Amino acid sequence: MARNHRVLAHEHNGEIYLQIHEVFYNENNIPDGYTKIPATIGGDDLKSITFTLNKMMACRNKPILWAGDKFPNECKVKYICNLCGRNTFDNPTPHKCAGGFRKRGLKWSINYINP
Repeated sequence: MARNHRVLAHEHNGEIYLQIHEVFYNENNIPDGYTKIPATIGGDDLKSITFTLNKMMACRNKPILWAGDKFPNECKVKYICNLCGRNTFDNPTPHKCAGGFRKRGLKWSINYINP
């Protein structure tokens, strides 16, 4: 059974927070489980700790998965410009906003989209 680190979105009392967990995959490479407790960093030496930290850093480049009843659905993240209200951004980016093109001074909120 394969496994790796992934970011999981947890929902509690209407709030969403992210944690890194170890995720397990079936023979078809589909996520079919994850550790109940988020991943921790430890090891026999600094080399093993560095290895784990690098794996955790790499998981940030993979899609976020929902935890709980929504697992293993992907959690879509959209950024909302607090100045103009547009919510179509995959990443905070300069855009025409509030009367002109803006690169600086933009304020963002995050919207986690349920499956």
